[in-house]
Amino acid sequence: RRPATGKRVAVAGGGPAGLTAAYFLALLGHDVTVYEAHPVLGGVPRYGVPDFRLPRDVVDREVGRVLETGVRARVNTVIGRDVSFADLRSAHDAVIIATGTPRENSLPVPGAEAAVKAVEFLRAVALGERPPMGDRVVIMGGGGVGFDCAFTARRLGASEVHVICLEQAGAMRAPEEDLIQARAEGVRIHNGCTLSSVRARDGRVEGVDYYEVRECRFDERGSLELVPVPGGEHTLACDTVIFAVGLKTDLDFLGPDAPELTPRCWIAVDERQASSVPGLFAAGDVASGPASVAAAIGSGRRAAFAAHAFLTGEDAPVYAVDDEGRIEPRPDLAGRDEPYVVPFEEIYGVARYEKSEPPVPTRSDALSFEEINRGYDADQARTEAARCFHCGHCKGCGVCVDDCPGYVLELRHTDQGDRPVVAFGDECWHCANCRTSCPTGAIAFHFPLRMQV
Repeated sequence: RRPATGKRVAVAGGGPAGLTAAYFLALLGHDVTVYEAHPVLGGVPRYGVPDFRLPRDVVDREVGRVLETGVRARVNTVIGRDVSFADLRSAHDAVIIATGTPRENSLPVPGAEAAVKAVEFLRAVALGERPPMGDRVVIMGGGGVGFDCAFTARRLGASEVHVICLEQAGAMRAPEEDLIQARAEGVRIHNGCTLSSVRARDGRVEGVDYYEVRECRFDERGSLELVPVPGGEHTLACDTVIFAVGLKTDLDFLGPDAPELTPRCWIAVDERQASSVPGLFAAGDVASGPASVAAAIGSGRRAAFAAHAFLTGEDAPVYAVDDEGRIEPRPDLAGRDEPYVVPFEEIYGVARYEKSEPPVPTRSDALSFEEINRGYDADQARTEAARCFHCGHCKGCGVCVDDCPGYVLELRHTDQGDRPVVAFGDECWHCANCRTSCPTGAIAFHFPLRMQV
């Protein structure tokens, strides 16, 4: 840790983005306090990721490393209730907002009030509770959170679990390993469908009505329009319905000091996570919308270095932490200014080896919360690292073109090699399949302002 700078920084939110920002700012010598609404730090990895994905002791260890740098934490502290945002800003030299997307979307269907929200369900289980479910559970939403709810329900004793999702088979947003696990655990997936109502009596769920969808499109106002399949109505008896249909920010605490927001109510930031208000930065899902934990960590790191530059004037494209915990500028590690196209010889120059796949869970494992994927040992990690594809740069593989369900992409030859282009932009559904399927993480896009789902 560097000598103290005398600068005070507040970090709102103790999840991956906030803790990452706090860690680097503390190493750089700043006085950092994290304000967290929940009783324990950790955010989504602690409250929204089941034990069989990420054991609690791993989260505890990572949080402990952050606190060892001298970061202070004020838990059970809600900004806007226990401390005002104005007071937070006046008491600190810089503020980083990393409050995530804590509000959950619902569906405008009859009986929706009887459904359980996905993150609320996962949080209760993470806190050691056992939510009443019954034997039959229906989950609306086919993303990663929806399948986490499905697998958790199986482990809590549900004998029948159904996932209903708009996406067709082959166009789902959940990773392939989730689909493999779902089949292994007996989770039934109803593709190309959506709910029309939740059947409930006296607050108790009795079933759902759902229908098959032939087409999803956006009307002239940018609203989602569903074209049903004639005669495709179905009824399914169940005891619990869980909505896993998206998350949104909660920024009511900002008040009149609010920075500029995007049309989707995320905090608008530049490439360094700086907002429109000097000294105010934002990191994680609150600035990008729901994304991966890795993306949140990266944005927290960028926000920390941008805040450090704002506070001290010291700026560098890259900082590195050595084995002794010292952090110093390393411009020599800044990487390339121009995109690097991986040549054929580099991709295929690694000695071939048979990759051992992790065992697929069986039905007999379904009630166990033991970790499913235990990662690599040292030799496997080195071998995998040697296969690096230079993440972030397109290599012209065409996977995005193959995976586009609307056939709006084409692979065209350019001076830099084959590159995907949007050939039929008006027909793009913005389903994000191209982004999730890209093996190097080179694809990003922004939703048009007219799209309001």
